[in-house]
Amino acid sequence: MKKYRARQAAAAAALAVLALGASGCGAINDQATTIHYDASDGIGIWGTEVQVRNLMLVTNGADKPARFIGQVSNESAKDSTLSIKAGEKTIELPVKAKSSVNLQDEQFAEQFTIPGSGADAGLDKTTNPGLNFKVSITTGNDAAKSVNVPVVDGTLKEYAQYVPGGFDESNAEHLKPSEAAESH
Repeated sequence: MKKYRARQAAAAAALAVLALGASGCGAINDQATTIHYDASDGIGIWGTEVQVRNLMLVTNGADKPARFIGQVSNESAKDSTLSIKAGEKTIELPVKAKSSVNLQDEQFAEQFTIPGSGADAGLDKTTNPGLNFKVSITTGNDAAKSVNVPVVDGTLKEYAQYVPGGFDESNAEHLKPSEAAESH
């Protein structure tokens, strides 16, 4: 009888270990798919009225004009405004209630383009691809937030069409394999 109970206890312990192993880390950790993150190259700003998704700057280089692209959504029942302050330039965009605006639309190209970087442009930081550019963003009635916006160039084809003045292909020449590399 004692052997039977010992076997039962051992089997129960083995099942408990198996169940714990089968549940993985999910038993004590949050599920990774429930964590909010920005799945692309841009950043997200989540205000109470207005949300900005995948915001980034696209440019040909540090001394060249740069354009904001991304999506602005107003989930609230009232009209609101997005304001971006980059150096001395402030860009304001009214966003109607329950609507979204894509900054990639050509109608926003000029409005959401800032001049090349440097003191002449009133900017305190360069718009150099690969770096972040600090701006102040106000959404609706929320307080202004200082955020670092990623700066990209047209090397990735999905962004090339948004580069102010068109993407300069010579910026990507160094990324093409040389003849010597291809012969190996």
